[in-house]
Amino acid sequence: MLKSIKFKLWLTFLTTLLLSMLSMLLLTHASVKKGFLDYVTEQAIEQLVTLETTILEIYGKQGSFQPLENNIPLWRKLKYNTFRKYVAQQRLSENGNANPTPPEIKAHQKAFIDQLILTDAHKNLIVGRPVREQDYSWLPLNLEGTIIGYIGYVKPTDFLRSVDRLFVQQQLRAFVVISIGLIFFSFIVALVVSRWLTKPLSILSQSAKKLASGDFTIRIKNKSHDELGELCTNFNELAHTLSANEAARKQWVADISHEMRTPLAVVKAQIEAMQDGIRETSDKNLGILKEKIDSLNFLINDLYELSLSDLGALSYDKEPLFAQEIINQIADDFSERIAVAGHSFAVRNNLHPKDKIFGDRERIFQLFYNLLENSTRYTDSPGTISLTASRTNGTIIIYVEDSSPSVPKEQLGEIFNRLYRVEGSRNRETGGAGLGLSICSNIVDAHQGEIHAESSYLGGLRVCVSLPASKIK
Repeated sequence: MLKSIKFKLWLTFLTTLLLSMLSMLLLTHASVKKGFLDYVTEQAIEQLVTLETTILEIYGKQGSFQPLENNIPLWRKLKYNTFRKYVAQQRLSENGNANPTPPEIKAHQKAFIDQLILTDAHKNLIVGRPVREQDYSWLPLNLEGTIIGYIGYVKPTDFLRSVDRLFVQQQLRAFVVISIGLIFFSFIVALVVSRWLTKPLSILSQSAKKLASGDFTIRIKNKSHDELGELCTNFNELAHTLSANEAARKQWVADISHEMRTPLAVVKAQIEAMQDGIRETSDKNLGILKEKIDSLNFLINDLYELSLSDLGALSYDKEPLFAQEIINQIADDFSERIAVAGHSFAVRNNLHPKDKIFGDRERIFQLFYNLLENSTRYTDSPGTISLTASRTNGTIIIYVEDSSPSVPKEQLGEIFNRLYRVEGSRNRETGGAGLGLSICSNIVDAHQGEIHAESSYLGGLRVCVSLPASKIK
């Protein structure tokens, strides 16, 4: 239970709310008490009005505090006359109250009176006994606009009236009851919120287990648009990607098996026929065996190069190459192959003699040999094949295109996928394992270029290769 995120969330919410409520309770208690003590202080100051009036009368008659200097009996008499008047007023205000003022409250009131002192205008003591370790507050004595002295008093630390204490207790009691209710409500809210937040996580956990067991069809139904909803959406995308990869892997294995089984079956049949004496061991029959073995060898080499490229281990020996010279040599090397296949070959090399690309010479030749071989193999004879090269700003663009048949537009983005075959005219009947264009794509990527396919104005396929260019000054 302690490891459950739902429990942790619930505990976090509840603890936060409890601490908040407790802090509010303490702060409210302190605030209410301070406010009422300030109010009590004002009340205490009000009961000094009688004493203040008497002192001002004495000073007015004598012109000084001389009658009060160190006159403790007179000072005590003046203080307690004030106290008796205050007590009498308090009894009138509490008339009919079933709870009379407790003795401890009266003790506090008397202590307030006992601690009073009188000073002159410079706060030099005239009469009274200051209490040590007490901070005095000062009530100025003002006679005809001039401060003649101060009455020093200690602010009360408790309520001087029972009705004040009772009111504060009632307020705090009500707040405690409200706090308990809010805590209970918070308990329920925290429980609901924690379950609401963790429900998608629980579904994610169960779905992840199914995904790990190989069930790539699992999907999470989620209508939320927050971070958890985004996580569920990402999970669904992951499941879709894994499903697609698994399907591609199975298709890959099936296609490779098919590509290798066909020539192996022919080789096996030829050898068995020779062993049984059905076919003679002639140059023609041996030539058939060699042709099928060469097909297997090409397939294995292509697979090897693709695996090296995927691992990043395919070696590239790059150097500055003159692009115009490369295109001319590729055209010369492949012109006879195209002619034998019964196609016409148009070359338009618009590159400057000093245009350069930085690349691996062998891989660049392999790139365009594969593209031209693809066009030669998949173009109906007699057909037309075109090789065009030009430079636009800092990019060298080479087009390899052919006449019909074409590739459906919806399949143009798929032809660079390994073992992908276009259904219809450009299919396995013309040979090849469907790896050539995948190798071309890897070579272009290794040269920081781009490659894409589109429909050709000749009626077939147009492959565009873009490579970064530089020019010798």
